[in-house]
Amino acid sequence: MSTLPSIETLSRVTEALLGPPFEWCQVTGGNVTLEDASRSGGTPGGVYQIAEFAISKYPITNARYQKFLNDPLGYIDSQWWEFSAEATQWRKDHRRPRPTAFGGADLPRTRVSWFESVAFCSWLSAKLKTVFVEGCVRLPTEHEWQRAAIGDTSWPYPWGEHLSETFGNYGGQIGHPTRVGHYRDSKSPYGVLDMVGNVWEWCLTAWGADDKDVGG
Repeated sequence: MSTLPSIETLSRVTEALLGPPFEWCQVTGGNVTLEDASRSGGTPGGVYQIAEFAISKYPITNARYQKFLNDPLGYIDSQWWEFSAEATQWRKDHRRPRPTAFGGADLPRTRVSWFESVAFCSWLSAKLKTVFVEGCVRLPTEHEWQRAAIGDTSWPYPWGEHLSETFGNYGGQIGHPTRVGHYRDSKSPYGVLDMVGNVWEWCLTAWGADDKDVGG
């Protein structure tokens, strides 16, 4: 997201649109190092320069995604699906969203495709532009996600060196997603939560993409 008046104001306006709790976390620009995962089809390793950006503190919940579904100019509006021919075709083949696998207003939304995630971001971006004029909401790239997760540290996890069940919902220990914000001690150096465990999250770039200019 480009520079806007203040992260606090942006958070407050976004929360008014989507409902509480919502907060943007400012991620400073800097380097991010990715391990070489090319043998398994992933991104080649290397050091990447990332520009400053903001990322949501929480995964998108059922309640927040429902705002997109309920808006007469939301999910059903074709303009949010025109970012690619594949997206337009996907929308023609999927007229209705799949219901979430786990109900609960504060639980992260599940059964959302990558196309739907991008459309949601485009819709929210347009909503915010009515207030701020500039700015763009989109999914984070893999490189940005890594930067938001560990910043300038070399930690294997957002909170430090060691994996613990007190920091995240992983490995089938609970058997269902937990509400966003439940593991408050798991926050990354920038305050982002749920970056390990709970549910899978989409990134903008495809697995294996190698864009050294991303975010620049």
